[in-house]
Amino acid sequence: MTYYNGKLLMIFVYIIGLLTACDSSERIEVLRNDIHPSRHILVPLAPTFSVEVAGDTLYHQYLHVFKGKDFPLMGLLYVDGKGYRFMGGDSLRIRALAPLAGDSCGWKGKYFFLRPEEGWNKMGYDDSKWQEGSAAFGTEGLWYATNTIWSAENIYLRRHVTLNKEALDNHKLYIRFLCDDIVTIFCNGDEVVHSNYTNRSVGCRQLPDTIVDKIKEGDNLLAAHCYNISSNALLDYGLYIENKEYIDVDTAFFKSVDIQATQTHYSFQCGDVELQLSFVAPSLLQDQEYMGCPVGFLSYRIVSTDGQQHDVDISFDMDMEWMFDRVKIKESVEKDWRIIQGDSLYVAVKAEDVQSVCKDGRIILTQKNMMRKGADSGVVLLGYEEGEVLQYFGENLPYYWQRNKNANIKEVLRNIGDNYQTLQRKCDETDMYYSQKLSLEKGKIKAEKMFPYYRNFLATRRLSVAPDGELLCYSNIVGRVRDAFDSFPYLMFYERMDWMKGTLKPVFDFCENGHWVKQFPPFDIGFFPIAIHQESVNDYGIEMAANMLMMTLAIVKTDGAFDYAEKHWRHIYQWGNYLEKMVKKQQELMAEQRKDSVKQQETSAVKQIPAAHKEEVKAILGLKAYQELIELQKQR
Repeated sequence: MTYYNGKLLMIFVYIIGLLTACDSSERIEVLRNDIHPSRHILVPLAPTFSVEVAGDTLYHQYLHVFKGKDFPLMGLLYVDGKGYRFMGGDSLRIRALAPLAGDSCGWKGKYFFLRPEEGWNKMGYDDSKWQEGSAAFGTEGLWYATNTIWSAENIYLRRHVTLNKEALDNHKLYIRFLCDDIVTIFCNGDEVVHSNYTNRSVGCRQLPDTIVDKIKEGDNLLAAHCYNISSNALLDYGLYIENKEYIDVDTAFFKSVDIQATQTHYSFQCGDVELQLSFVAPSLLQDQEYMGCPVGFLSYRIVSTDGQQHDVDISFDMDMEWMFDRVKIKESVEKDWRIIQGDSLYVAVKAEDVQSVCKDGRIILTQKNMMRKGADSGVVLLGYEEGEVLQYFGENLPYYWQRNKNANIKEVLRNIGDNYQTLQRKCDETDMYYSQKLSLEKGKIKAEKMFPYYRNFLATRRLSVAPDGELLCYSNIVGRVRDAFDSFPYLMFYERMDWMKGTLKPVFDFCENGHWVKQFPPFDIGFFPIAIHQESVNDYGIEMAANMLMMTLAIVKTDGAFDYAEKHWRHIYQWGNYLEKMVKKQQELMAEQRKDSVKQQETSAVKQIPAAHKEEVKAILGLKAYQELIELQKQR
């Protein structure tokens, strides 16, 4: 698509935006996309916490966050008293059968500090000589309350629990534990947990079916051995069962999913009403106020399909403790918004519309009598605040959304919440623009890759403010040139020149500030949160030089000006000369190979040329980009 066509599209979208601006609730109809990626990001918050879905529907399993960990959020719609599950797994996480001391008024067990005889972890063992104590066991003055002092190197514990065998049928069982440092836990003599070194966090392991089958009616034994490496000691553990609180709730009927650049829309039929659900990422808008902010939202709307009013309640049940292992939930009402914080996750809802209940480490948010009160829509805001910032050559950098020193996550939540309908309409305009643009480039780029990529990109990147005030865009490996090169075709489609330049800035800064003295660019400049030296043991000099030159040319041609290349010309010139020398060496090497015997040529063709050929092609492409930059420089 030409630049001229792009401008026409932007004008077209702008006009439609003006026509709908008189009513903030008016939505723009966007061309639906029939794409079905195996997984994609719903809400990009931070590389350590972005909400992801696998497959088309939301109710076959829980959503996921970083490294595939469950995001235990369950959505339920009640229509005329009947419940429908539209999001989350078929059961809540867990409830206690034999709780941790921190989850209850405590428990008692027999303990021993010396190594006991064989069989100490089985039911029939005589522990009459062992001492009895109250959990938790550990040293004094810990972050977790201890009731029995344990200051030796080892502790052996026996805890009896009474179980109803029939109540366990068709339920998963879990061992939860806190230890400092290494623990092994047994159920009726069979090992069920062996942890590596850990402290402070709550571990959780599902019991295999073979162990569950051996559980007896009545008395059972949970035994544990914990080894304290040094300093503080801690041990607490318990038995938990899968919570099927909503077992009588039906599954909603899935109607459709529509994946756009900045949003994903779902539609469910629940009795005589349709639930329209959208996951929205305002941080993807080309709006400086919201760009890169770690806040997204889930908007919902109820539509009667039989023309009648219905009693409709919507609930969101979120297990905050399961997400963060341990959590202290804080709740406050600030400027009409109820803000709930668990660890680094923030959830916000309209205080006057939505009730909240804290139960067993879960937060249950409910909006009641929606249609009766004339409110057929609502919103849940999600925000996440990372604790670490980038240390950039010794200086701690604020995130881009924090460039205003007074900015904080709660303020951003309220701002987005107050304007969520307007922001969603802007996302509609943006999605329509990219859909139209993609239709003009049909055959060149596939929607299956393009639309999910936008959110996937931001979910793995951070945006910060460099010391000179410019934008930095980086992944967990800061300034990784190969990743930048792979992302450029997508960023060009989305016209994110700011992100393109922000991705290359760490590399140029690293070289121009004298931290890198080689004749080619670095492969990277460090792992987050510290950027100070290349982490890769290999340089890949030809590839890095070629990639940087080709990306610089792409920026110059898209900008329609030579200013960007002029600013970095000293290193562009250096990398271009380096490639010229490398290409010349490659040509000399090939000439020498042609002088070899036929046998040597055949061996070389099999063993050497394929590996060298890729590098040779890359060098030629990079050199071609450099030569084109020289021509553009002359035309200034």
